[in-house]
Formats: sequence, structure tokens, C-alpha cells
Amino acid sequence: VAGLGGRPVTKASLHRLLTGSIEELTFLDLDHGLVERELARTSGPSAENMLRDLASGG
Repeated sequence: VAGLGGRPVTKASLHRLLTGSIEELTFLDLDHGLVERELARTSGPSAENMLRDLASGG
């Protein structure tokens, strides 16, 4: 999965995709740290939390 919401896909991700060095189902350029922090949260709207987290350099 790539370019969700019009986001750019990096050359490095395309290279890994085309050389076959990624899993069959992969979200290219996914911020795994952001996702893990969001999954660990216990309250609050997800979208607002993620934007706040990104703005703080998380």
C-alpha cells in the first residue's frame, strides 16, 4: 500500500519494492513508531493525537 491520502512515496521505498526485499503486504513509508505510540494510548481521538505527536517530533 503506498501513497495513502496523496502522500509521496520515497525512491528508497520504491527501490525495496522493485527489488523484492519487502513483505508481500507492506505499507510503504509507514511511521511505525507513530502507530505503536497511538496503539498504546488509552484515550483521546486518534487523528488529533497523531498530529500532535508528529508536531512534537515524536
